[in-house]
Amino acid sequence: MAAEQGGLAGLVEPSSPLVPILSAAGQRFLRPLNVQVVGRPGVGRDTMARALRERLALTVIGPGEDTRAAADADLWVLVLAGPPRRADHELLRSLPADRVVVVLGKADTHPDWDAAVDAANRSSTQLGLPVHAVSQLLACADLDATEFTALARLAAEGAEMPSMAGRFLVGAPGSEERILRQGLLRRIDAFGIDTALRLIAEGSDMAADASALNRALHAISGVPQLTTEISDRVGRVRFWREVEIRAELERAVAGGCDRENAERLLAAGGLG
Repeated sequence: MAAEQGGLAGLVEPSSPLVPILSAAGQRFLRPLNVQVVGRPGVGRDTMARALRERLALTVIGPGEDTRAAADADLWVLVLAGPPRRADHELLRSLPADRVVVVLGKADTHPDWDAAVDAANRSSTQLGLPVHAVSQLLACADLDATEFTALARLAAEGAEMPSMAGRFLVGAPGSEERILRQGLLRRIDAFGIDTALRLIAEGSDMAADASALNRALHAISGVPQLTTEISDRVGRVRFWREVEIRAELERAVAGGCDRENAERLLAAGGLG
């Protein structure tokens, strides 16, 4: 189709006043997929936005970011932090139903991953839409060699992640050991530490070094699996971008701008 091939302006003579209109509309049609992360404050929207950028290489608008870009959003990722509340239902109703992906964030804070999936399924039943369990924190894991060495030491000592994260913080306040452990909790939380210690203790190739461990944490975060959900909605994004082109042509007709050619293109269809 003309717009997909960057040839929208070529559908009319170079002298037509529609050329700049079609050129601008064609550029907008080919713009990168714009994903906006939404949800109530405190659900981890900023980290989710970072996770989508880093793991899926998407153009993402996080909370409080470019409002003009937000107006051009093609797809929305709604982040929940638990059972959907009234505000979540209201936000969902305000969004295009055919271009929303709903996730239960902070899955690493549940007792285990199965519990997070169960919670996501319950939310799905309440909303009438699929809800995917994700850990945006693990998707952003970027442990360095020093932190990996510390985890390997702990694994060799037979250390385990306590059921209460606070008990992981041993050592005097301000001590090197305590600061190290605080950093690990901040970066990958209890679930990530527990997973790392287990993989290292098992001698898994997924924990051969810091890079391998980071990749393993990314993989189990659930964020890479959102690729399918997003890809399934690209067709709807394309449809609405075609609607934008048609709206520009309709404005041209109303304004008397090369009405004959504008009406011809509208009648022909297949602009995308």
